[in-house]
Amino acid sequence: MKHKWTGNLSLKLLSLVVAFLIWLLVVNTDNPVQSKLFQVEIQLMNEDSVTEIDKVFDVVSDMTVVLKVTERRRVINSLSRDDFTVIADMENLNEMDSVPLTVTCSNSAVTWDEIEVSPPSMKVRLEQRKQSEFVVNISQGGEPADGYEVGNTEVVQGKTVLIAGPESTINRINQVMADIKVNNISSDQRLTAPLRIIDKDGVDFTAAQMSRLQIKDSDGVLLSENAVMVDVSLWKVKNSVPLEVEVTGTPADGYRFAGITMVPSAVNLAGTDRALAVLGDNLILKEAISVEGATEDFTQDFDLTELLEGIEEIRLAKDSSPSVTVSVKIEKTGDHTIMLPLSNLGIVNRPENMSLTFSPADEIAVIIRADNESDIIQLSDVKGSIDLAVCAEPGTYEIPVQIELPEGYELVSDVKLVVTAAEQPQENKTEDAGE
Repeated sequence: MKHKWTGNLSLKLLSLVVAFLIWLLVVNTDNPVQSKLFQVEIQLMNEDSVTEIDKVFDVVSDMTVVLKVTERRRVINSLSRDDFTVIADMENLNEMDSVPLTVTCSNSAVTWDEIEVSPPSMKVRLEQRKQSEFVVNISQGGEPADGYEVGNTEVVQGKTVLIAGPESTINRINQVMADIKVNNISSDQRLTAPLRIIDKDGVDFTAAQMSRLQIKDSDGVLLSENAVMVDVSLWKVKNSVPLEVEVTGTPADGYRFAGITMVPSAVNLAGTDRALAVLGDNLILKEAISVEGATEDFTQDFDLTELLEGIEEIRLAKDSSPSVTVSVKIEKTGDHTIMLPLSNLGIVNRPENMSLTFSPADEIAVIIRADNESDIIQLSDVKGSIDLAVCAEPGTYEIPVQIELPEGYELVSDVKLVVTAAEQPQENKTEDAGE
């Protein structure tokens, strides 16, 4: 028996080595060792151990590290960055102002010697603690329900906050924003608004930077979750409020005031119910228009900004322009302006294969003088026609309009119409031919 176990011992040992090598080859082929990188955020511990009442530390390096993990493929494929915890224990702060990092993995198959940390430590800097006061600006997101606009917004805790932290960080603060969402609200609300800090380069503070700060209200009370409460008051929108302006003075001898046109003639306003009720049904421009001594038409521009600033709890609705242009019409005594609709014109020689665009598109002004100043001509007494033969070729043409008037009246000036002619698209021509 002893001979059977010890016989050919060298051959048996060789066979065992060969078998092991074959097993190792199979394992490395089927489940090889690989490396994979994971980016993980650093967690701080025992922060109070390195700060004094007037001192604080600021993290100089990045708050994330890269972990290189070397393991079998099957283990590597099962890992995610959430399986790793990177701790910077501030009690381990050394004379080089760095804190060694320790890494643990929730997967027991991964040991510490299989993890390479880059960088292996976190750099910090001890600084003077600083506290400064900042105005809270409110940033609105979304739109209220139809017919409403945000009127007033007010931070319940006050207009300012106190922020304490590392001096270098406090000095980088440019703005403090309170973000509110007003999507589809239709009544006054008190909303929770998280604070957002913007640095002097216009970049938002990161979560890590925010965590290094103490944010308090103006009374010094620490804010919960770095948020304030904002009261939002909604104003109703009143559409198409007519504009009016007072006209004073007398034109020069032989002339008369013939009316005004306003662009826009109405505006949309937003305000409280009380303020809109006090305003009434129209908005009167602050300044009057003087036609004293006028001998010709003129325009005058107005800005509603100053007018509305003097009215409490009312403003222009969103996207409304404050600019108003008033056009004043001055006519010679005995002159009359008739607005002749284009539909009243007789059309002669209109080309069939051309698309025509008219300007003006609705009506043209016909200025008429009567032999007897007391006579007033009616629209039905004015006949007009236009010959469009020239529009047979593409182009823009200023074409005279032939006006026929009753006896005792004459045209003060020629009447013209601008017509742009363009060839119709081929498909339109085909459809017309089929018809």
